[in-house]
Amino acid sequence: MDEQTIGEAYARLQQARMALWRAAEQAIQARLTLEKERAARLMTGEIAGKNEAEREARARELLTSLYEAVEAAEADERRARLEYDLARLEVERVEALLRWLSKG
Repeated sequence: MDEQTIGEAYARLQQARMALWRAAEQAIQARLTLEKERAARLMTGEIAGKNEAEREARARELLTSLYEAVEAAEADERRARLEYDLARLEVERVEALLRWLSKG
């Protein structure tokens, strides 16, 4: 265990955290874009139906690309969270090894 190994683990954690933040922001933006467009279409009457299920089906039909963008952004966010969790586990492993080495 050397300084470079420790530094690399923390650098990967930092990069993963930034990637997670960016992915979360993109997911938020995709959801906002969808909701704004959905609200606008509701107001114009393009999205209509007797009940919420019918309105949702119509919205998905009209706004397919926006729903797909939200799904893709959420998938990217989940992948980024996994990468962050894995980087965090590596830092914890390095810290545990350092504690173990310092006892000996």
